Amino acid sequence: MIYPFEIELDVRDYELDAQGIVNNANYQHYFEHARHELLRKISLSFVGLHEAGFDWVVHRVEIDYKKPLRSGERFRVKVAAEQKGVRFIFHQKIERVSDGAVTTTGKISSVFMQNGRPVRPPQLVIDAYKTLYPG
Repeated sequence: MIYPFEIELDVRDYELDAQGIVNNANYQHYFEHARHELLRKISLSFVGLHEAGFDWVVHRVEIDYKKPLRSGERFRVKVAAEQKGVRFIFHQKIERVSDGAVTTTGKISSVFMQNGRPVRPPQLVIDAYKTLYPG
């Protein structure tokens, strides 16, 4: 899979659990932060979409934990996306910078809502995402 967007972050001490590894809940934060940064890159925002009458909500989250991250480690969060009917699916993975090891993978399914009903992604979102996948 081609991941057209990525960000780099560092593990912060307060994200660790008693075992000295990143607490599982923080991986959702990493994934979400990367998705927000991706939207910003393509000139979209959740607030702007809401103001236009569309709410983009997470429908399902699947995360596979493969290797732990530890304090101070630098990592990349990669993002790819695809549209399937009314769903927009984000494929994400986290790689440790030092050795390229994949530590975590995720599949986040989301839907657009308008007036409380699921709808196809608005054209402005589809057009913006096309900038990530030229050709």
